[in-house]
Amino acid sequence: MFGRRSFRDLAHDVPLSTKRIQVAGMTSILTNISSMSALQSLRTVSSGLHRAQSEASSGLRVATASDNVAYWSISTTMRSDNKAISAANDALGLGSAKTDTAYAGMDAVIGALGEFKAKLATAKEPATDNAKIQHELEQLKKQVLGISQSASFSGQNWLTTDLTDIKDETDVNTRKSVVSSFVRQDGGKVSVNMIDVPMVQTSLFNTTGGGLLQKEIADTVTLPITGTLDLGGLVSGAPSTHAHKGHTYFEFIAGSALSATDSITFDVTVDSSTYSSGQLYTGISIDQALVNTVLGKTDGSITSADEFARVIDAALDLASVPAGSGAGGYDTNFGVVSMNMVDIGSDETLPGHPGSSVIISNLVSTLAGNFAYGMDPSNIYQHMNLYASASMAFTEGFQIDTTGSISLDVTFAGQAAQSFTITKADVDAALGTTDGIVDTPSVMAALMNYALATSGLTFGAGASSLYIGVNAAIHPQQGGKSDFVVSNATSTDVTAVAAEVALPISVDFDFLDIDVTGGADIDHYIGGLEIMIGKVVNGAASLGSLQQRIGMQSDFAGKIMDSIESGVSRLIDADMEEASSRLKALQTQEQLALQSLQIANAGSENILGLFN
Repeated sequence: MFGRRSFRDLAHDVPLSTKRIQVAGMTSILTNISSMSALQSLRTVSSGLHRAQSEASSGLRVATASDNVAYWSISTTMRSDNKAISAANDALGLGSAKTDTAYAGMDAVIGALGEFKAKLATAKEPATDNAKIQHELEQLKKQVLGISQSASFSGQNWLTTDLTDIKDETDVNTRKSVVSSFVRQDGGKVSVNMIDVPMVQTSLFNTTGGGLLQKEIADTVTLPITGTLDLGGLVSGAPSTHAHKGHTYFEFIAGSALSATDSITFDVTVDSSTYSSGQLYTGISIDQALVNTVLGKTDGSITSADEFARVIDAALDLASVPAGSGAGGYDTNFGVVSMNMVDIGSDETLPGHPGSSVIISNLVSTLAGNFAYGMDPSNIYQHMNLYASASMAFTEGFQIDTTGSISLDVTFAGQAAQSFTITKADVDAALGTTDGIVDTPSVMAALMNYALATSGLTFGAGASSLYIGVNAAIHPQQGGKSDFVVSNATSTDVTAVAAEVALPISVDFDFLDIDVTGGADIDHYIGGLEIMIGKVVNGAASLGSLQQRIGMQSDFAGKIMDSIESGVSRLIDADMEEASSRLKALQTQEQLALQSLQIANAGSENILGLFN
């Protein structure tokens, strides 16, 4: 009954459910499933532990591209940009230093210019020694020049420049650049923005001119070609004059009436000039009878400039003097200054005397103190022997063809008109050209001087106009006798061409050329210096604005770098509290996994014992 049975037979005696349990939990000498499961758990825990240790040690949850491709790419790019922004911010510091240096120089120059202007004002005083003042001015010039030359930082000087044309905006050398920012645009394109500083705003001295303390360089403008040929302005602006007649004038001074025994006598020389001695008239007399007759009075009183002018005019008529008298505004030929002025002007009717003048001499008055109602040598002013002059705007260029010509007339007062014809040959001869083109005021003046050489006129060129005067060698007559008109300009085979003219300038001298000795026009210097000071102040203001802008840009760059750093931190930085907790948990899991592996391996050891 209990005979020998095989292992297979015994297996048949075990219930089916028990068999299944035994199969599921069977132990194999070839495969340790429990150990494999424990080992897999250990590997998973070890991987998580390695990552947790990496986060805890580096502080980054995205340290490499394998951690998170998108976040790693963004953070790497932004960190690179942050370094570029930091470099740009450092460059802003360099630009700020350059700006500060230039501003300090400007500020010092403004102070020196203020002292310079005060010295110029002192030079106007009659009792001052202008030679000594000029010595002081030279020292101030050296101070200003020294400041401008020393205001240099990192090899750049914004106050002293060496530019061919400081106003040429197409020349990159006429502006200095300061780095302002690093920018990444849409699409990933990057650029470095710059702040340009035009040297025309800061340069005090430029080797070719145009600095703030130098004479201005005139801007040019192109003249439009209109439908009406203007021949440079000879048609629309034909020059004519109303000459200034020679006259003597003085301010009326009220005083005592002339008694029956009082008189004022004087001599008058009319139309005296370098060409002739004029005509002398002696013994012109003013007494009570003349005053009463002219003014309708009985007491010989003279109470206004108008009354005295009327009395003088009557006295001149009685003596047959070719001159007249008027009060302020009475005779526009005499250019009276105010209503309280008495004027005596030449009639310019003396034959053989080119001059235009009135000279009072030998004044004798029976009134106390030789009183003559202001008509005494210390109170008399003179305008005499002046030549007429005119100006004409240069309105367009023109070209005279080979068969073309321009005709015009020149007429002086009291003389017959002179007719002139200008041809292409005249243009080419006057200018040394071959195209017959007249396109600037200076070219026009050269042509007119050549073609109208015998007319008695001279032509000069301004920025955008022509100035016409009288050639005394040909036409010596002065005053109203030098009145002229250029008229009747017509043309044949002449076409309009493009032309450029220079705009007017307000300062025509350099700061370093100011010299108050030798009868200099100090008022002209003061006016020009005031304009220069204004330009320097504006230049300093622009530098101040640049300083402010650089400061704001630097602050903004700092905030941008902080923002980028913060944004990158949110993407890749690890939460250290979470990482620490997870590390501890994973370390515990690792210990449990190791123990599980040991238990799983223990079953295999028991099987090995069966073979002992």
